[in-house]
Amino acid sequence: MKANIGVRLSLVVALIALSFTATAAGPASQNTIQHPLTKAKTISMSETEASNSVPGNNDAFFGPVPKAEQIFYIRFLEIAPTPIPVSKYFFLLIRGWIPASTRQKLNLELAHLAAATLTISSSAVLDDGAKLERSSVAIPFRTVELGEGAHIGIRNATGAYVDHLALEGQNEILTDYWIPGPFVKTGVWTFEVVASLGGEGKEGVCLFALSLTQRLEGTPGW
Repeated sequence: MKANIGVRLSLVVALIALSFTATAAGPASQNTIQHPLTKAKTISMSETEASNSVPGNNDAFFGPVPKAEQIFYIRFLEIAPTPIPVSKYFFLLIRGWIPASTRQKLNLELAHLAAATLTISSSAVLDDGAKLERSSVAIPFRTVELGEGAHIGIRNATGAYVDHLALEGQNEILTDYWIPGPFVKTGVWTFEVVASLGGEGKEGVCLFALSLTQRLEGTPGW
């Protein structure tokens, strides 16, 4: 159980990497997505997929909560390397903010961000055909050490590290982690990560929700 939670936490910090497979109705079209840190990338996808793709150097999609119900605007998401490896370090950067109009409409306060949570759900179809049923774990959404050499860090608009997301201005979420191969069962894993506000009257309000499906290769034990 402890090992399984460790794998989920490592993938939460990953928040979302790559080789995402999804289906959507409608004809395929060419869509160009640009962001500040990389060259434009051209992806062949349906219009529905394009509207739900997360900007940046990744193959992540918004969900399971509809994008229109998410109040944290993600400017871009960077993941390196892509796809996420096993038994090697990987890094993630999310940059975004809560629009002023949203803050005013919901009457948000710092306490709602201080009490925010991350809920990570996972399931898998293994190479031998076995299915690992969906399971979830929730952790506080704040700057924290997840283990030796593994962290979630949050920076405000000045670049200073803070305990939780700032109410005003730009936020950056940075992570570093590694997934221990001996704890991973080889197969196609599906992950859903939902960040939600906390505090009186705001429980369950979605900050952002991201989805991925990625193959993970387990390795022999140490």
